[in-house]
Amino acid sequence: MTEPARPTISVIVPVYDVEQYLPACLDSILEQTFREFEIVVVNDGSTDGSQAIIDSYAIKHGDRIRAHIKSNGGLGDARNFGIEHAVGEYLAFVDSDDTIAPTMLEEMLVRARSTGAEMVICGIQRFADGEPDSPYLPEPDMSVFGRSLAEEPRLLFRVDASACDKLYARELFDRTGVRFPAGIAFEDVPTVFVLAACANRIEKIDRPLYRYRRDRAESITGRYGSRHLGLVEAFRLLDERLNALGTRLTVSDDALLRLYLTHLIAGRYPDFLLAADGKSRSAFLRSAFGLIDARFPGWRGSAVCRTLWPNPLLRSISTHRSMLVLFCRAPRRLYLAALRRMGAFDPLR
Repeated sequence: MTEPARPTISVIVPVYDVEQYLPACLDSILEQTFREFEIVVVNDGSTDGSQAIIDSYAIKHGDRIRAHIKSNGGLGDARNFGIEHAVGEYLAFVDSDDTIAPTMLEEMLVRARSTGAEMVICGIQRFADGEPDSPYLPEPDMSVFGRSLAEEPRLLFRVDASACDKLYARELFDRTGVRFPAGIAFEDVPTVFVLAACANRIEKIDRPLYRYRRDRAESITGRYGSRHLGLVEAFRLLDERLNALGTRLTVSDDALLRLYLTHLIAGRYPDFLLAADGKSRSAFLRSAFGLIDARFPGWRGSAVCRTLWPNPLLRSISTHRSMLVLFCRAPRRLYLAALRRMGAFDPLR
């Protein structure tokens, strides 16, 4: 009997209590213009009707869907399970409440094969049912792509932390042994950025081919509280992994500092620092500043800070914990207005 052809791409879909959104997710993958793929669905201990939906799709599309059930271990653990059971030459991850454009796999595969890149990124379109899509902001500097991180350090803060807007060569995972950490929030940070540091070349398609469902109340990304301490731990683990893999020397301290500051401070203005309760915000900032101070002595006077925060007042506020704590206590309208006046939301910076 002839063995079935090996799929070119394995699309890994972790599932946990998403019965409302799962059909749309699976349909969007099944409707791809590129057909040589498998869908590795990993039910991570769902307690709702998700498994019944998976079963119905597996029966109808048994040639394409590989369904697995495991005990609940979290998103990172489910993705790792999917990696071990995937057989494709390339890997993609789609969260089960999101969808993808019909041409996503085809466009990204063409780019990967034509350039030899081990990582190809696409744009993300944020959406919510019954609401207009969020505006898509084009990449402000495409010139950084088409290189490795060692050749172009700016790639480190042009690569989105999300695991889901990317196509990866399976070889990149196999060569590095990198997997998603289980049991922590923000598991993408110490995974995606390490893979980016090790990739031979990173390409980007500046079109929104991945559709991310924003502000789902049940989603882990929709809550602001003590879990954000996990973001600090994720960056601590990122540095440990870079050192362990011997790639630390390929990542400049300036590039790494900018990544820390962007994700732990500047990137938190419109979400966590705005919406979290005072106790959680103070605990997070204490932990974040402690990590940055220990990892980058003297960082406040660096050129990175002057580039990231050209406005001197915003720079002074953002680099001193006590001032940032006080600033975040301002009424919402005044807080947002002040950030805009100081240039905090400029996407081109």
